[in-house]
Amino acid sequence: MASVCWLEDRDDRLRRARALAESDPAAALALVEQVLAEVPSDREALCAKGAVLVDVADRERDPARARVVYEQAQALLEAHGGERRDLEAARRGCEATSGARRTG
Repeated sequence: MASVCWLEDRDDRLRRARALAESDPAAALALVEQVLAEVPSDREALCAKGAVLVDVADRERDPARARVVYEQAQALLEAHGGERRDLEAARRGCEATSGARRTG
């Protein structure tokens, strides 16, 4: 029974994260990270993180840092079967920032 409650709570947090992603990507990412802190290999949370990272990268003003975030998003989405639209957005972001030099 506890696992059912946890799954409902997880689903609720991931829904809220997706709803917040465009308006407040940092808050959305925090919700996803809460889920991942509990279960680091949760596929749904990893896909949600990739999707939210796309929104984080879209707001990044430093092209080099944006590229790193787009690459992280793309890797998560590819590895865990993320939604096609999110994966395409990550790929477009990588292409758009391809001239950016990496930092760190």
